[in-house]
Amino acid sequence: MPNVSALVVDVDLGVDDPLGAVSTGLDGRFDLTFDADAFDGALEGAPELRLYVFDGGTRLAARAVDADGGRVEVTAERPTEAVPTMDEAMGMMEEMHHGLSGLRGMTNTPRAPTHPGQGRFGRMFPYLDAADHDVEFLKDLGLPGNELDESAASGSVADSETPSGFVFVGQFVDHDITLDPLSSLSRQVDPDAIRNFRTPRLDLDSVYGSGPEVSRFLYESPFRGGTRDRFLLADGRPDLPRNREGTALVGDPRNDENLVLSQFQYAMLNFHNAVFEGFPEDTENHFERAQQAARWHYQWIVLEEYLPMVCDETVVDAVRDGRRYFTIGREDRAYMPLEFAGAAYRFGHSQARLRYRVNDDAEGKLFGHGPDALSMGFQPVPASKAVDWSHLFEMGDGTDTQLARKIDPLLAPDLLDLPFVSSDEAWQRSLASRNLVRGHNLGLPSGQAVARAMGVETLSNDDLGFDAILHAHDQPTDTEAPLWYYVLAEARELADGEHLGPVGSRIVAEVLVGLIESDPRSFLTLQPNWTPTLPTPVSGATDDFTTADLLALALDDG
Repeated sequence: MPNVSALVVDVDLGVDDPLGAVSTGLDGRFDLTFDADAFDGALEGAPELRLYVFDGGTRLAARAVDADGGRVEVTAERPTEAVPTMDEAMGMMEEMHHGLSGLRGMTNTPRAPTHPGQGRFGRMFPYLDAADHDVEFLKDLGLPGNELDESAASGSVADSETPSGFVFVGQFVDHDITLDPLSSLSRQVDPDAIRNFRTPRLDLDSVYGSGPEVSRFLYESPFRGGTRDRFLLADGRPDLPRNREGTALVGDPRNDENLVLSQFQYAMLNFHNAVFEGFPEDTENHFERAQQAARWHYQWIVLEEYLPMVCDETVVDAVRDGRRYFTIGREDRAYMPLEFAGAAYRFGHSQARLRYRVNDDAEGKLFGHGPDALSMGFQPVPASKAVDWSHLFEMGDGTDTQLARKIDPLLAPDLLDLPFVSSDEAWQRSLASRNLVRGHNLGLPSGQAVARAMGVETLSNDDLGFDAILHAHDQPTDTEAPLWYYVLAEARELADGEHLGPVGSRIVAEVLVGLIESDPRSFLTLQPNWTPTLPTPVSGATDDFTTADLLALALDDG
């Protein structure tokens, strides 16, 4: 049967492991290859593989398969034994951290050039060929001491005019719209079979979870004098609510991966509670009214503050008038373009600073161990390290706000040797190498190919500084730049690193604007002339609302 999804799992004594997923071709065939090391682990035992076939969310077949491989024929009929639903099967995963767990041992199954993608990921430029890069070159390029290491670069690293807190706003938005726990960094994957487990909307589902009736652990309990309309908060501590093991009780565990992002998630919980309290107690559909208000003000911030700050404003204005490449409408199933998720929206990695001052007394590296690190992540935040947002955003109190780094192909050294990644392979500990390899494995086109397709100024390897890199690594001189690298270098060359250039701006703006415009519950859909209604204690603006206003309202600093 053509165009259905095949999922293979290893049935273990512990958590069942998803090992591969592909879409069948027109002839109903598919190909999955597994490495022997995909079956290791204390609870694994001998491989016991099971194949599931799905058409959308409907299970068509299930059967055991031989771990030694070979041709398998499957009849698409409902099996008699109990097997998981599609959601349950795709939920067989370990907790992920920057996509380090998930599909293991899966090789790439080429897609038709015009295939826009199935599931929740797709392509803006499905007709462009994948860039041709040597994987070992990409791994080496992002290693410490090489060309993408800001500590090895000649000259001083420059700050932009953007407050550094917006790096974490960008990360929060990313987690709100994308979650791909089944991707693999070290193997090629079939991008048309990837499922985006996060709803591709700017709807704060990373905060609200599945709502108070389903995600009850996120909300106050009426049995303890609370209400399911308000988020549960830590008792008397400026931190996320946590269980006895210190695990945060949040809609998306990734929002606890570093101290600043964790504190922003904490602020968002407080923001909803503050909005909820702002309505009269007898408000009809009280929770839903507060949720809508919080979502709409958040969407306003993304459209009116964040996008014009990180993108070329002329491009943002053009995209608001009409999208050319991300053309989903309200009747379409939303998807996440791989050019956005795998390359362009990863520009924030370049903006990250090596060190952050989070309050008057606490400063350190964002990641790592020891006294010089702010936090290892995924652990309680002590009161001594609670974030004073005036150090990261302009809160109007005269504090010297730290600025983000300019957007360019350079990353802070800690991002090239991530302390939380336990791997003997150096490239897997480098965020730069991982971004480059991921783009290759997803079959992304080169940056120049996308620029030509857009009809915008196309920068040469010489313009980008990529020809010197090719020469230093003995690569063919006609090799075009990876899309991720191109977006960063384009920003440096055409916008002095203050914001993205034409290619990066167009991809990022089209996707974020498109996701809001196509959302049937967004303010652009339900009330396009709506303007913010909440107080603006920092900006003092009328019919406007900023991140600083949100934080002041949430934490009662205004």
